[in-house]
Amino acid sequence: MTNEEREERGGLVKTVRSIVIWVVVVLVAAGAGFGAGYFFRDKEAKELGQLSSQEKEEMAAKISSLEIQILEAQKSQLERALARAKLKSGLNEVLDSLTEALAEVEQRNFGRATQKIEAAKGAIAGAPNTPDAVRQAVTAKLDEILAGLKNLDVKIREKIASLAKDLEQGPVPGTKSK
Repeated sequence: MTNEEREERGGLVKTVRSIVIWVVVVLVAAGAGFGAGYFFRDKEAKELGQLSSQEKEEMAAKISSLEIQILEAQKSQLERALARAKLKSGLNEVLDSLTEALAEVEQRNFGRATQKIEAAKGAIAGAPNTPDAVRQAVTAKLDEILAGLKNLDVKIREKIASLAKDLEQGPVPGTKSK
């Protein structure tokens, strides 16, 4: 090999070497660019995932809070319904005693009628959830009826029937209905 050939061959090797170096540099740069892009996108995805999980937790807390409010409202509503049912039950006991007392007055059995009115007074006194105004109004009417029974007044049946009718219809005399 001659010098010229060596020089040509050396120039060709340098050219191939520089091309290979440039290809390697381009591949390294492309790999670095791809890696950097992947890293930044992965970081964004993790941040979005954390944000999403935080929002899920906040929404779960809000839902839980709303469920508690709904349950408390339902509980309150059921407690009011129970109180009304207990009141109605107590007033029904009074009504039953009044009906029995009316039947006794019709038969002119004032002693038993007095017992029934006393039972009605006991029922209204022991009736749970009875507002004081209702209790006082019914007790006052029952006291009037008892006074009439002690005087053996046959016309007292009208007062008994009137109080019974008022209790059946709902609003108790002497009170304001809500």
